[in-house]
Amino acid sequence: MNATSAYFSLDLKIKDTRFSIDNLQDYSLLLQAGEREFQLAVIDVKSNRCLLLEHYNFISVSNTAEYQQLIESLFEDHHLLMAGFWHSVRFSVKHTNFSMVPAALFDKEQPETYLRLTTPQLALHTPLYYRHLKNSIVTVFTAEQNLLDWLNKRYANLKVQVLHHISAFIEGILHKPDHNIQRELFLMLENGMLSVVITHEAKLQYANIFRCNAPADLLRYLMMVIQHFQLDQLTTKIQLWGNVDENSAWFREIQPYFGNLSFGGRPPYLSFGYMFDEVSESRFYDLLSQHLCE
Repeated sequence: MNATSAYFSLDLKIKDTRFSIDNLQDYSLLLQAGEREFQLAVIDVKSNRCLLLEHYNFISVSNTAEYQQLIESLFEDHHLLMAGFWHSVRFSVKHTNFSMVPAALFDKEQPETYLRLTTPQLALHTPLYYRHLKNSIVTVFTAEQNLLDWLNKRYANLKVQVLHHISAFIEGILHKPDHNIQRELFLMLENGMLSVVITHEAKLQYANIFRCNAPADLLRYLMMVIQHFQLDQLTTKIQLWGNVDENSAWFREIQPYFGNLSFGGRPPYLSFGYMFDEVSESRFYDLLSQHLCE
């Protein structure tokens, strides 16, 4: 990365000493692009061990052309991202342009039909979809065609899997081993983007994304979901992931109102070396959960 860049900055980098550039063919590269951040992880597919985590902040982006250029510049400054011999590459987008459709009602020939209410200027985007096989649900979402073309050219020897952040988050939640028979509420808060998932008896019941400009917005949306599904504020199990901690204004805003609120942990199907202890276990859950997406 260019240290003098005016557009992105490295916020976090943790690398396992077991990482070897000679073994890229055994590593899965997980990438996630949000509106204000970019994250990557490297997973050894033989040992299911996380070997690398990085988080970049996007500082100034005013249009899609600048966004594309920003990602291209980040790649060009990163020797690993320019490598093409990975075991697999997954790339998730993080925005509010998505819909969820029962698999029995989904028509893959008309994916844009399901996005008309959620995606302004739909004609400027490319519709994509991901099938959640455990729940017979399809997530339909959009991505910029220029970005897709560039990714496919960048990794010409691989088939890049593109998905929506909410799909990875849902798959991570559904693979948790400790579900109970009651409704449970799972939250991911990253740079003002709140993802909400509700499960009932380990089945997906609800998923949505809200924009939160202030802690009060977080509380308002949570109360709205709680009341809509008639959940008990004191007993409903609520888990929170993201770039928040117990001292943040976001957490302090909601803590007094919920009696069974806690931070989520790392995906149990992955292992981590001691060097990752410096980062909260509640971060990167959606990024790492891409490892489950097929």
